[in-house]
Amino acid sequence: MTQSSTLKAGAAKVDITPQVGCWLEGIPRAEPSNAIHDPLQARALVLEQHDIRACLVVCDLIGMSNAYATEVRQRIAAALGMPWHNVIVACAHNHSGPAMIGFDDPARVDQAYLSRLASDLVQVAQSAAQAVQPALLGVGRGQETTISEYRRLWTRDGRIVMNWEEFDPKDIVGPAEEGDPELGVVKLEDPQGRTIAVLFNYACHPNSLPGDNFTITSDFPGYAAAAIERELGGIALFTNGAQGSVDIEGWVDRDLYGVERRGKALAQAVLEVCSRIVVQPDALLRVARRSFLLPYRKVPADLLAWAQEVARRDTGQAQTLRDGIPDEWKAANILRLAALAEPGVDFELVGLRLGKAAFVSIPGELFTEIGRRMKALSRALQVHVIGLANGYHGYIATAKASAEGGYATDIGTGAYYAENAEDLICEQTALLLEQLS
Repeated sequence: MTQSSTLKAGAAKVDITPQVGCWLEGIPRAEPSNAIHDPLQARALVLEQHDIRACLVVCDLIGMSNAYATEVRQRIAAALGMPWHNVIVACAHNHSGPAMIGFDDPARVDQAYLSRLASDLVQVAQSAAQAVQPALLGVGRGQETTISEYRRLWTRDGRIVMNWEEFDPKDIVGPAEEGDPELGVVKLEDPQGRTIAVLFNYACHPNSLPGDNFTITSDFPGYAAAAIERELGGIALFTNGAQGSVDIEGWVDRDLYGVERRGKALAQAVLEVCSRIVVQPDALLRVARRSFLLPYRKVPADLLAWAQEVARRDTGQAQTLRDGIPDEWKAANILRLAALAEPGVDFELVGLRLGKAAFVSIPGELFTEIGRRMKALSRALQVHVIGLANGYHGYIATAKASAEGGYATDIGTGAYYAENAEDLICEQTALLLEQLS
């Protein structure tokens, strides 16, 4: 092993738990949080090779606005002396963490918490950089089939319903598409065989607690990460995949028992993959970036009229739902898109290659079908999607799903982009993977 080709890695974590009384985000709630079940964490991994330095920070949070994510990335880059586009800041999409974006009410976002959080994320990245040491790396993959399922279901009368909705099981034909149970794992060890970090990727919505539960928890990804750390040492970093059309198992164990059951299952699957990974020296580190225009949909006149009428009748009274979103949220999304003058959004992909694995960041909730298509773009690399990374641009649905209808396929539920969005993303991903190869 030569010094010039040696991969180096360092990892760290920091507690980012908000205070009880903060508003939670992800499901409409009429009351703020009232308890803490387990702490929320931010975990950082810093990698170096030759003149390349990359930083991945993952948080037990719902997501980040585009402006806030950019600010955090720039501050981390300045502190570590590296290009800001070599920093990926991703969220688990935890539905039992503090309001970060303000889906239901921007006033619920605690600006003081955001300020402290930004400093904490810079600090944990610095701590990881200070811990950098020579590292060996291995890559593996497996499956976890008991947690995540495709959530869009066909009924016998030709409708799409979501797996959390109330329905007679006899009326369900089956899922409209396939989910993605694949689990991607990267393990980093020091030369003495001690674990530096485990990076694991899995696609699912962490929404074990429904809207009528006001407890702060990191949900099953945080539980799994803590269990892996207890077993192997080091830092375990969870990245969510293309989770826009997959969910936990309907209305099963939507409680704290479900948090722990799913966390144990995911941790066990990761540990099984880790047991088969053989780490190697001199694994290749590369970072690449692409940015392109992702065009918005046009808002039909009848949909705009409906949104305007709903907005006129909106009393502003807070609601609690067990899942999903109310018409008032849908109307606000439609009016927000209709008011934009821009033709689309500047959509960024960051590619991070770790040995034979390649991770592609997506700033939003990508439908699982698109994620599977992205994974199939390379035979040489084990490709995974990091969703909710470097900002939030809503749902990105397939053209097929948009034609079928259902939650997360229309403007009202946050799918703002033209029907060729999946093709554009896959075209750009193919180019990104060429850069990484």
